[in-house]
Amino acid sequence: MDILSEIINDSGWKGDLLSRTSFYKPWGLKFPCDKSAGFHIVTQGKCFVRYKGKIVQMNKGDIVFIARGLDHELTSDPNQKAMDIKKFREIKEKQVETKNPVTSFVSVRYEIGYAPLHPFFVELPDIILIKSEEIPTHHPLQTTLVLISQELDRGIGSDILLHKLSDILLYYVIRHWMETHPTDSPGWLCALKDEKILSALEALHLNPSHPWTLDSLANAVGISRATLANRFRETLGITPMDYLAKLRIEKGKNLLSEKETTLEEVARKVGYSSAFAFSKAYKRIKGVAPKNHKEKELKKAS
Repeated sequence: MDILSEIINDSGWKGDLLSRTSFYKPWGLKFPCDKSAGFHIVTQGKCFVRYKGKIVQMNKGDIVFIARGLDHELTSDPNQKAMDIKKFREIKEKQVETKNPVTSFVSVRYEIGYAPLHPFFVELPDIILIKSEEIPTHHPLQTTLVLISQELDRGIGSDILLHKLSDILLYYVIRHWMETHPTDSPGWLCALKDEKILSALEALHLNPSHPWTLDSLANAVGISRATLANRFRETLGITPMDYLAKLRIEKGKNLLSEKETTLEEVARKVGYSSAFAFSKAYKRIKGVAPKNHKEKELKKAS
């Protein structure tokens, strides 16, 4: 699995696709999103996104992605009042349908939970707006939008297909934004575009239990030990071996949630010689003993 896929896959986001909605008179909705992320896709007409005192216009075919928890509003007019999304059903039931809606849009919502966001998501802008004219006719992003629109008009089997398509849309939107917004600033966005750093990250993620050293990792990606150490630190603010230690602990943390797994098994799977060595590293990085974390997870599950 490539790094971007693993970051998104491990984020634990739970998708919830709202059905396509049409409004036939001036409207406005508030989206309290401190613990969610997602998309809005305009399929008819136009609307405005209001957030942090800013206003962005969206037209037919435009996509806006809220990369992390951000309260925002969608309105038919820049000055239109907005009501809470919880009253969504009330609005829908009271409106009188006419031939041409003012606006139609699709919303895809992801619950992002309470775990700390991966630094990659923190580095993304508050919103990512992709204009329809930016998307070539036969681009996979355009194809995905067409498929989502088609599935919303169907019944049998659409739910699971829509969830899968919304995940595909997430990947394409982030990839498109990265390809069209190059950066030299230190951080994950830069790391994913540095061929050697990316190769090092992929090697570590592919086999975190391997007895990596700085020398063996440098040999694996084809650069000198000093170059790898310097570029890795300059880009991600951490040494390759410190990154590996944190990666192993994160992998171990996920394994601890499995009911039948022992500390010895977890330690071995993530590259530690013993439960003692794993526990020592876990406490140093997480601040608590892994035993305490496992007991907490088991209580949640029961």
